Amino acid sequence: MSYSSRPLSSKLFQLTALTLALALAGCGGGDGTDVVAPTPDIGVQPDGSGNTDNAIRAVNVSPITLTDSSGSPTRIITSTGATASVKITDAENKPISSALVTFNTDAPMSSVKFANTNGTVLTNADGVATMKLSAISATDTGSYVLTATANYNDTERQGASYFYSLQEANLIFDKVKVDENTLPYGGSTDITGLVKDSANLESQRGIEIGFEASCGSVSDTTTNILGFRTTYNAETCEGPQTVVATIKENNTSIRLPITVNQSTNLGALSIKCISGDTPQFPNSSADGSGADQCANAVPIGAINQSDRPSQRTVEFVVSKNDGQPFAYESVKVELLNAPNDFSFGSMSNRAPKTYKTNSEGVIKVPLYAGTEIDSGIKLRATLISRADVTATFSNISVVGNTPTQGGFELIASKNVLAATSTDDSQQQTRLNDATKINVTLRDSNGQFINGSTVHFVTEGGTLSSNTCMVRNGGCSVTLSTKGVLPDDRRITILAYSDNEDGASSSEVFLDENENGELDDNEFVVDSTSKYIFKQIIMGFADTTPVFTESMEGDVLTANVKGTSQYKFKMLGISSETKNISMPSGTKVSVNAIDNTRANKATCNAQLISKGNIGSTLVVPDIVDLSDKEQDDSDKTYVIRTQQCAKGDKVSLIVTTPAPNRKVTTKELEFK
Repeated sequence: MSYSSRPLSSKLFQLTALTLALALAGCGGGDGTDVVAPTPDIGVQPDGSGNTDNAIRAVNVSPITLTDSSGSPTRIITSTGATASVKITDAENKPISSALVTFNTDAPMSSVKFANTNGTVLTNADGVATMKLSAISATDTGSYVLTATANYNDTERQGASYFYSLQEANLIFDKVKVDENTLPYGGSTDITGLVKDSANLESQRGIEIGFEASCGSVSDTTTNILGFRTTYNAETCEGPQTVVATIKENNTSIRLPITVNQSTNLGALSIKCISGDTPQFPNSSADGSGADQCANAVPIGAINQSDRPSQRTVEFVVSKNDGQPFAYESVKVELLNAPNDFSFGSMSNRAPKTYKTNSEGVIKVPLYAGTEIDSGIKLRATLISRADVTATFSNISVVGNTPTQGGFELIASKNVLAATSTDDSQQQTRLNDATKINVTLRDSNGQFINGSTVHFVTEGGTLSSNTCMVRNGGCSVTLSTKGVLPDDRRITILAYSDNEDGASSSEVFLDENENGELDDNEFVVDSTSKYIFKQIIMGFADTTPVFTESMEGDVLTANVKGTSQYKFKMLGISSETKNISMPSGTKVSVNAIDNTRANKATCNAQLISKGNIGSTLVVPDIVDLSDKEQDDSDKTYVIRTQQCAKGDKVSLIVTTPAPNRKVTTKELEFK
């Protein structure tokens, strides 16, 4: 609303002059001529639209009301403060909202302060303006004047002066108590009380209370309408203790005795593992009373090598013998085993750290992976007050990305080993032959990954280990010929690794008879998890070669003027459908013996196999051992001769490699 700015005294003067003129006319004064009186100026009237903005004729300021923190009228302002209020109304005693009210005092700025810097505030919908004042000097106890000035639409009015005094508040404690004066070891109790002004015994709000304890912990607090409440935690204290409460405003203190009994029995330190980062890793828990691991593992992604989070959290929970949490207890956490770039508590920290359990007896320990892959990380937590209460958590690993089935490679250094000899009379001490089986894991992008554990099961022979941890994209185990040898000398090896996108456990089995079906007594991976897997076939061959029937005559066809070829197969193990070559690395040589030099022709011999030609050939490291119809080309040889006559000979020499070296010689004559 808008108001007229013409002073009320002007309007009163106009009305007085008009009244006098009318009186003189009624008495016959003047020249007797009738005069029409002018319309009196009584201000701008409402415009008929219901808008009374122009109807206000005055701005009135009520006397100041000053109340203390309890709401009672007062003329004393202390450091706890008092609230001044005035009401601004118009000529019809209706409240004026949004009027600007300025409170002012003649007290020094160093003695009293307003709630805002300029002491100015707007009236509310009821026309009321309030301002809090507080004494800021402990020595100034003088008396001063407080005024309130209202301003609305360029009309300014000052209300009556209000006299007040400054006084230091005399705050005292009242009804302070400790709920439980005798506590169990590690227990807690509430401390409550009131703060009052000794002058009127009114409870005070907004008063800060500080606390100190000879042992244990207790937090500072501030009073409200009900007083104050805080909690004392005994932690690892024992015996008589003292808590001191102090009113910070005037340093009034009170001492509170508490006794802590250390005879309380404690339960074990338990462990709870949490994911801490993403919902893809479910929460799990287990009793950690000396346990080595939680129910589920905590895999952490290696930096730049995994899509998993590189930071996760484990929780240790301290509980009493009654199952209740042991709150505010000190626990030391230390790293027992981890890669050099693994840290906990904070980035790059590997030193022991002390944590304090929260109200639920829990400490949360963040873990930070580096780039190094490791599955043997161990973390130990120990109660500082009771070194016998401890737990070790070892199911933590730093891993790389998840491998794919197509990225799972299983390759042997050589796949046919020298196992036995059919002619033991010529064999000295037979040693175990061995080969490495190498694993490579890649993700869907073809990148090498780390951290996965690969498990192995073999049909025969002996593995150096049943598992290997993939580092730098690969790992390996060694297979030796020691142990069981199947009748067909074909050894099936199954390798598998846990993978969320892999096959179900019922599809992962050791296919010993190589028929692609799970048969009775064949090994099955017994688990509800999914796996990626590979199988390879290894051959355990004799050191004495087995030749095909074409070699039985031991006779070659002579051709003095040209060449002739003689084809045969050489096997380490012979079967109806699935042959095995001689051991990988076996040398096969031919040597021509020219016994007919008189014919002026020189007998020469060479070997040919899979396109290779020479006087000496070597059985490849990897030969075809497929479980389908085999290609025996790597077991097939051709002796090629030139200018050989009847009476000449060719020596075929077969030498198996160390450690089971054996030399077999077969002489062939020309007819």
